[in-house]
Parts: sequence; C-alpha cells; structure tokens
Amino acid sequence: VVISLDRQAAVLRPLAIARARRRNRAMLRAAWMLSAVLAVPQLFLFHTVTLRAPHNFTQCTTRGSFPQPWHETLYNMLSFTCLFLLPLLIMVCCYARILLEISRRMGSSLFSSRDVPLRCSGSNIPRARLRTLKMSLVIVSSFILCWTPYYLLGLWYWFCPRAVQQKVPPSLSHILFIFGLFNACLDPITYGLFTIPFRRCCVCPCGHSPEPEPPSPATGSFHCSASSL
Repeated sequence: VVISLDRQAAVLRPLAIARARRRNRAMLRAAWMLSAVLAVPQLFLFHTVTLRAPHNFTQCTTRGSFPQPWHETLYNMLSFTCLFLLPLLIMVCCYARILLEISRRMGSSLFSSRDVPLRCSGSNIPRARLRTLKMSLVIVSSFILCWTPYYLLGLWYWFCPRAVQQKVPPSLSHILFIFGLFNACLDPITYGLFTIPFRRCCVCPCGHSPEPEPPSPATGSFHCSASSL
C-alpha cells in the first residue's frame, strides 16, 4: 500500500522530490504503527491448544477466545476488511489515478510548466503508458489472485462452518494461505522488472544488455521518490 501511494505521488506530483523523503518516512512510520496496533489483539486472542487424538500435536488457535459465535465472525470480518478489502481499494484507486494522469498528459497537446523536466518524445509516451499499465495490472492482479481464494474460503467458513468442514480438506486452507503469502514475494520482483535501472543491470543470456529506454513520465519520476524508501 505504501509503495502504491508513493508511485501515485511520483506521477501526480513529479516535482515534489524535496518532500518525497519526508513523506515516505511518514508513510512507513504510519504503516508500522498501524500494523503494531492491529497486531496487539492477537496477543490476547491466540493461544496454544494441545490435541491428543488422533495425533498428539500443539496448535496456536483462537478456540475458546470468543464467548459468542458472532464475536468470532465480527473479528474475522474486521480482519478481512483491514487485510484485504482496504488494501485492494487503495491499490486500485492509486493505479487508476496514475493511468488517468498519464492518459491526460498524452491527450494534451502542450505540457504544463511542471512537466517540463519530464518531457520526452512522442514515440516514448505510448511505451511509458503501456509499461505503467502492465505494471499496474500485474500488481493488482497478483494481489487479487493470491488472496481471493483464501478469503473466499474464509467467508464460506465464517458463515457455514459445518459445510466447509465436511466438504473442504484442512490441507486446502493451509495451501491457500501459503499461496496468499506468496504475494509478498511477487511485489518486489514485479517492481524490479518494470523499473528501467533494474532492467539495464540485467544481462541477457547472449551477453548483451537490454536496449536502454529513455526516462518517461510513467517511470522516470519513480526513481527519485522510491530511492528514499
């Protein structure tokens, strides 16, 4: 989410480089503080439970932490909103604004004065727009594809627990959860592959570097603000 907000600021306010470092530090602090606040309730809800049959094993669970079933459903819905719906909404809004801004600049015959340092030839703008569009689609799609199956199964279980226990093997929920966590591994790779300096450092198997691309309004400003993270 913080990276999405940084990308949005880099495109919508490309000349605010002086404030980028301070803004990014503030967003990172807010992200860590919010994560800590949301993690505090887990210290009191989760505890270890040892099951003797059919196999002797110990598991960290919330069993017995909620007096009423609807308490657990409310907790799960809040987790679903904070961990999936809100991040997805923020990411979609940020990248939608990025694409709208690039489309506006492409449709304008004259760039405003604040766009002067980011000018490039007309042949490079469609390439920049396409690259940003691809990156936006990959980021949002990977988040949706990785986490949607797990949360859909969770929604089914929260409202129909008996049906899920009868029809879904326990191993499937573990697999879907690990698949959702895999999204955190995909994000750095995605940003790296769509960043020009990173691509220039990559060498093709034939021994030749990729063809260099000039800076663009879509990604040229990213390097300035992202470097302060």
